Amino acid sequence: MAGGIIGSIIGAALPGVLPSITETAKILVERLVPDPVARAQAQKEVEEVISAREAAVASVIIEQNKAQNEINLAEAQGNDRFSSRWRPSVGWICVAALGYQYLFAPIFTWLGAMIGVALGIAFPAPPTLIMTDILPILAALLGLGAQRTYERVSGVSTAVPAKR
Repeated sequence: MAGGIIGSIIGAALPGVLPSITETAKILVERLVPDPVARAQAQKEVEEVISAREAAVASVIIEQNKAQNEINLAEAQGNDRFSSRWRPSVGWICVAALGYQYLFAPIFTWLGAMIGVALGIAFPAPPTLIMTDILPILAALLGLGAQRTYERVSGVSTAVPAKR
């Protein structure tokens, strides 16, 4: 009885919570089951339920990883320009924003001020971009670029290894 209740508690537990539930289950068995023989049987049931739960979680994770790998492989092998070019287009958008914010906007501001003084009128300053939104994206893309450089240096010539 105690093993079945504790097993159902453990079976419904989240995978990331298993270690704390395991210890709690052992303490509950020790406190709720006074008979040493029944306690040993209950602890055995708890360990079996925990092992089965861990095996089930591991198999689900393995299957999920296999499915994601198949999706990644299909996407990498496809010729769809929309899905294969999204990373470079985001990179170019980030580079354009970086160039605008740190090169063109200051130059436009300076030229506007110079022309405004010469003509006696005030030009509005060009809008600025919030670079704290763009720089993390650019840094992530550059990180992926560094990883690809490492692959090329290591001898991986294509994004998808050739079938053997």
